Amino acid sequence: AIDTSTPTVTAGVVRLPSPHELIARATEQADGSLADGPSAPGSAVDVLAERTVTDAFGHAEYLMPLVTAALAHAGHAIGDMAAVVVGIGPGPFTGLRVGMATAAALGDALDIPVHGVPSHDAAARCAGADGDFLVVTDARRREVYLSAYSASVAQLHGPVVIAPAAVPDLLAARGLAPRFVSGAGAGLVADVLGVPIRPGSGQLAGALVECAARPLLTGALPGPLAPMYLRRPDATEPSAPKSVLPPAEPAGTGR
Repeated sequence: AIDTSTPTVTAGVVRLPSPHELIARATEQADGSLADGPSAPGSAVDVLAERTVTDAFGHAEYLMPLVTAALAHAGHAIGDMAAVVVGIGPGPFTGLRVGMATAAALGDALDIPVHGVPSHDAAARCAGADGDFLVVTDARRREVYLSAYSASVAQLHGPVVIAPAAVPDLLAARGLAPRFVSGAGAGLVADVLGVPIRPGSGQLAGALVECAARPLLTGALPGPLAPMYLRRPDATEPSAPKSVLPPAEPAGTGR
């Protein structure tokens, strides 16, 4: 599981239990007999290893070394992977493209499925919600990417790209009253709203896989990877060059 939608580059090795294992785990949790495992109690996955590096301009340099390091720590080779899950944003163009291109290349080379999931949905699962909340990441250009979630981690609004000063009006128009802000850009709006920041407590790699658990367990074929840029790219196709020659004289007006 990989994500490059923020300055923090994440790669993790995650084991998704089979359906009957998940049922047994839920039963053990209900009667309080579940022993501590590699993931937090209540988690639907086992995070075997996760590696992160925070560098806003180092996604391409760090991602595959992090993948290799996570696999080595988990005691697996790259050929052992059964699927790849990748965060599809929202995020700045360059960093997001690195993660998605790498995921697609791994899927093609290993002939395994690649599932894309919204990065904010995964971050929301790490937030430990006890009420409505926001997930915010830095969109640069003095703007943020924002999504609103309920305590059950159902998305209420977003993702949108918006200036921090405009967030209160957006929330008022939608009737939203978040209790806290989470995500890598939480500090950009927390003061504007007067609500606390809550750092994510879970492992992002595991949350990414949890978001894709249904298609992974059912063997559903993933759709095409579609990045959530939320903005038009800065680079555009050039238009036809303008002529610098004087206009041609009409026929029959020769001197």
